[in-house]
Amino acid sequence: MAIDWTGLSLPFDVGDLIASGNGLLGMVAGFVLLALAFVFVPKVIALIRKSFTAAKG
Repeated sequence: MAIDWTGLSLPFDVGDLIASGNGLLGMVAGFVLLALAFVFVPKVIALIRKSFTAAKG
């Protein structure tokens, strides 16, 4: 028992799907980068502080 897909037509094609995905990524990308900054910046600051304290002593 299989599904008959011959009469199916979609109102969008692959190009429309890629364009909408790029648009969504464009709207969300700033928030993703901001979240990554909150995660990684404290680690980078700690790494820099450790390197300075290791160089002193």
